Amino acid sequence: MLFQKKKSLPSLLLMKDGETLYDGLLKDVPLKEEIILKKSVEFFDDPEPCHIHRSAVRVRLISELLEELTGRSGDAPGPLVLLYVDAPKIDICRLIP
Repeated sequence: MLFQKKKSLPSLLLMKDGETLYDGLLKDVPLKEEIILKKSVEFFDDPEPCHIHRSAVRVRLISELLEELTGRSGDAPGPLVLLYVDAPKIDICRLIP
């Protein structure tokens, strides 16, 4: 257990009309500020979240995105990707394990 292989972090590719909007780790994808604030109020009743609450909200949103992206077929973005990710008009969304 001490020397178990560490899981690799999934990457995310977001594109619009053949142009790459984001290509990086899922955990680092840009999230909409208004969603972070809204979820901070929902989870913590905190309209002005500190970095600890912001980080906790981010972890939860990334977890929701990973759940949505795992096991799906096709490259169309799901509703949470369109709602949470701060990128314009995504038309291709690929999770890269």
